[in-house]
Amino acid sequence: MFLVMATWSRVAVLNLYRALLREGRNLQYTDRDYYYTFIKREFRKNQHLTREEEKVKQLEKGIYFLKSKLGGLV
Repeated sequence: MFLVMATWSRVAVLNLYRALLREGRNLQYTDRDYYYTFIKREFRKNQHLTREEEKVKQLEKGIYFLKSKLGGLV
């Protein structure tokens, strides 16, 4: 679904956001409400990034979190 080397774009960010929210449905070891709040807070915190390197770094961080099964939460 996602490339290993992430290229930042609005579409990529929205796809990652949706994928993380979808994966939250399968949570077993944590509170879903807390998880959704955490995801929303992280995306809002990073929405004002301006440097391309920062954007790509945060996108790759989110992709890694998703690929690692939400850091072990699933």
